[in-house]
Amino acid sequence: NCTVDGTNGVGYINIPINSKSAAYTTIASDAGKTILHPSADTTARTFTIDSNANVPYALGTAITFVNQNGAGTLTIAITTDTMRLAGAGTTGNRTLAANGIATAVKLTSTEWIISGTGLT
Repeated sequence: NCTVDGTNGVGYINIPINSKSAAYTTIASDAGKTILHPSADTTARTFTIDSNANVPYALGTAITFVNQNGAGTLTIAITTDTMRLAGAGTTGNRTLAANGIATAVKLTSTEWIISGTGLT
């Protein structure tokens, strides 16, 4: 059985969406969710994964980012921790184009890996 918040006692059975039309820094409750940059917001935005010192997400935490059709460019940033682009291994901020989707997964206390479509 599913609870009212969409969990089944183990985790979400869907991916709840948190829509943001401003610069945004992730919070603990974003774990396992999607942060959406909606098409109604045509301004370029930056969504930042907060540091382990501020938000100690559990290892294996996944956060998905979606840049909806017509939305301005989305930069996915990280504060003091490391974010690596899957495949290339390069570090630093990433750009997510319109119609793009990317998921970041926490590997160690201070390292994330990110991959997706429309991600550079």
